[in-house]
Amino acid sequence: MEISDDIAGNIFDTLKNAQHVLIISHRHPDADTIGSNVALRLILERHGIKVTSACVDKIGPGTEFLPHGGDFINTIDPEDFDVYVSVDAGSISQSAFPEKFPAMLNKQKPFITIDHHPSNLGYGTLNLVVSNAASTTLVLYHLFQKWKEKITPPIATTLLYGLYYDTGSFMHSNTCEDVYQVAGTLMSLGADQKSITKHLFKERTIEQLKLWGSVLENMTVNDNKVVQSAVQNKTLEDIGATNHQLSGVIDYLSMTKENRFATLLCEDGTGQIRGSFRTRRDDVDVGGMAQSLGGGGHKKASGFTIQGNLEEKVRWSILPEKDQE
Repeated sequence: MEISDDIAGNIFDTLKNAQHVLIISHRHPDADTIGSNVALRLILERHGIKVTSACVDKIGPGTEFLPHGGDFINTIDPEDFDVYVSVDAGSISQSAFPEKFPAMLNKQKPFITIDHHPSNLGYGTLNLVVSNAASTTLVLYHLFQKWKEKITPPIATTLLYGLYYDTGSFMHSNTCEDVYQVAGTLMSLGADQKSITKHLFKERTIEQLKLWGSVLENMTVNDNKVVQSAVQNKTLEDIGATNHQLSGVIDYLSMTKENRFATLLCEDGTGQIRGSFRTRRDDVDVGGMAQSLGGGGHKKASGFTIQGNLEEKVRWSILPEKDQE
């Protein structure tokens, strides 16, 4: 992975001269944005820099084993910080806070974006976007190498946490030689792989399994070979689950044989709909689809958020009567 000395140096100089840094994870946070946030925070705190981690949405359960995993705030005052950093947020909308406080992007204070989403057009004053990287934590690993920073076991764990998640435990097509090499290095540096796999893939609540069951039971395939399912607020309330617990289920929708892509829609209880796209095909670009809806992501995995609510509709067709023999 190529990261220029200039951009690496500029980011480091900007951060080390800061008094108070705000690190922003994207809305509907996943393991990559959380792991990236915590990893960068640990590096900066080593240099005596005050850091606050923030996300407009609450961090779901399962991050307690990470340092600072429970220390994220959901509301901010931009005036409290002199440098802003977004990690793994492919757009202003995904970062959320700059959308709420447009002055954050007026260039009076540095705004650094560190990301791996091709949809990220560089909305900061300093932008490090490596679109062929498997995860943002992978970008940070190489950035830390440029900075000659020692990777301790806690930092190794947070980096592997994001890498393991965004590659689907090394099963997605973005798993390349660099992924395996870095994962092996992080393991040798003390990354807690057992806790990562436990919290990401081997520990489910009854409510989550019921929610996944509802998603799978209600899935349909239309004439265009699009697999789709949806979750309304009532379903979440009846089961006693949250939309955070949908993480991972869309991968099962996309496993349907011969589908073009899969989509999962979910109401979030605030008048918004969260959408996810997945595909296994090379001739479908779901990243572009999400971008057209104000979201972003990769060619084979993307997401978006729009205002509205879900309403189920049933369509009927009249077929000609078959000839009687």
